[in-house]
Amino acid sequence: MNILILAHKMPYPPKDGGSIVTLNYAKELSRLGCSVTILAMNTYKRRFKIEEIPTELRNMIKFYAVDVDTKIRPLYLLVNLFQKKSYHIWRYGSSDKFKEKLIELLKNNRFDIVQLEGLYLAPYLNVIRENSKAKVVLRAHNIEYEILERYAEWEKSLLKKLWLKIQARRLKKYELGVLNSFDGIVAITDRDAKIFKESGCRIPIHVAPAGIEIENYNPSEGKESDSLFFIGALDWFPNQQGLEWFLKNVWPRVYEKFPNLKFYIAGRNPHLWKFSKKISKFPNVELIGEVEDAREFMGSKGVMIVPVFSGSGIRVKIIEAMAMGKIVVTTSVGIEGIDYGCVNSVLIADTVDEFIEKTVFALMEVKNRNQDRETTLSFVRQNFDVKKIVIKNIDFYENLISK
Repeated sequence: MNILILAHKMPYPPKDGGSIVTLNYAKELSRLGCSVTILAMNTYKRRFKIEEIPTELRNMIKFYAVDVDTKIRPLYLLVNLFQKKSYHIWRYGSSDKFKEKLIELLKNNRFDIVQLEGLYLAPYLNVIRENSKAKVVLRAHNIEYEILERYAEWEKSLLKKLWLKIQARRLKKYELGVLNSFDGIVAITDRDAKIFKESGCRIPIHVAPAGIEIENYNPSEGKESDSLFFIGALDWFPNQQGLEWFLKNVWPRVYEKFPNLKFYIAGRNPHLWKFSKKISKFPNVELIGEVEDAREFMGSKGVMIVPVFSGSGIRVKIIEAMAMGKIVVTTSVGIEGIDYGCVNSVLIADTVDEFIEKTVFALMEVKNRNQDRETTLSFVRQNFDVKKIVIKNIDFYENLISK
């Protein structure tokens, strides 16, 4: 099977959830005998030279990249208010250079499947149809409009809240309106698949959760097992929003109970997080920024904090932390897509008092949980092993091709 994957950001290096999912699936597709090509947008946040990708990986997957300007400009935001189109779709879907490279690849290769990594590639659907007979699949990492809706609920600025609500309505109209234009959809959670179906989606839908390479994760006690940590993209507003809430409302009261406790914050592009300049005002909080090895960082620390209130889809970093035997304190939104019922290492908190209570409990339990670690690892092996997931995904693709 010959597969072309379109991505709105370079999936290497795999340092955020979306990139990890994209790259893990591409590698596993290759290992299972598929020919895989990735055409990615090189954006200002995720610019990377293809020649710097490890040779072993480039021998498995053909990489192509096109520079695309996705910078947010205030003037464009203002002008967009007087238009009817979604700003987010226009931002990624209007690149002539990307379109030209896509046409070139489609004309010079016979692809069986063209897989779009997210809604923002949907504007190129007509180009694919005009230049290829491949089945076109949307791999929906999130329900995109839901992220904006939830963000708007938490936004305090009236002007920004209004803008977010307008964009959420436009994005919802586009997202639900384009679903039946594809040949198939790969949803990342059962919940997302249900929402698509209830919204009128009539094409085949397959659920394939975020998969990780299980063998790369080893449970560990950690050198600083009595610490808290967060790791995630610091230029993504759900992470920014949640961390600010945690630092202002939860951290002072937890720190009061544990005056020697440290809270480590890791993630790429901290300079794009305005609040990062205020971190020094919070005692024992260390902003590390991007780390070289995320697994090594997680393994060395104690309890993972994921205060997310406005995301969607599935949090890959939570799955990774579980695979490393970590206790995770997160929200109902943060745990969406992970049916964690039998796992005691995931604690849910949606209010300030709940978050304080669960964080304190986690810190008390962190050194006494060998049995829980094995239960958690077994759960991850059963549900998030990328090889098992991709085998089922290939079956779905073969059925699409045969029709």
